[in-house]
Amino acid sequence: MKRVLFIVLFLLPLKSYAVNDFECTVKEVYKLNDAGLLTPGKGFVTPEVGSKFVVNRQSGKITGKKITNTMSGYMPTVYSHQPSENSYSALTIYKPNYTIDLLQIQEHVEQKLKPFIYKGAFGEVVTGLCTIY
Repeated sequence: MKRVLFIVLFLLPLKSYAVNDFECTVKEVYKLNDAGLLTPGKGFVTPEVGSKFVVNRQSGKITGKKITNTMSGYMPTVYSHQPSENSYSALTIYKPNYTIDLLQIQEHVEQKLKPFIYKGAFGEVVTGLCTIY
């Protein structure tokens, strides 16, 4: 019984290890049209305006409805150096055709809500705001 209690007490604080991940809210969604212009509207696999997703700060993995950066098992590479001066970036390169997903969160912005831009492999562009939690 003591072992079970110890395990339960050990597992309860695990959520605290997710501290400093990002929770993001979609504000605008664009698609790239055949004329090379970004136009408002959904692309092939884009989230709805107002929807939310979470970015794992360490892995760069996006978890949310209709938005992902880990298709076919490819994982992003995270670039997060000197967050007080630079943007947080997660880049996923999908081989063999070398399409990319790129997420940038302007972590250096001195406000609670940090602007983000996401460029998906299918030409969609999503913008919005993230909070650090």
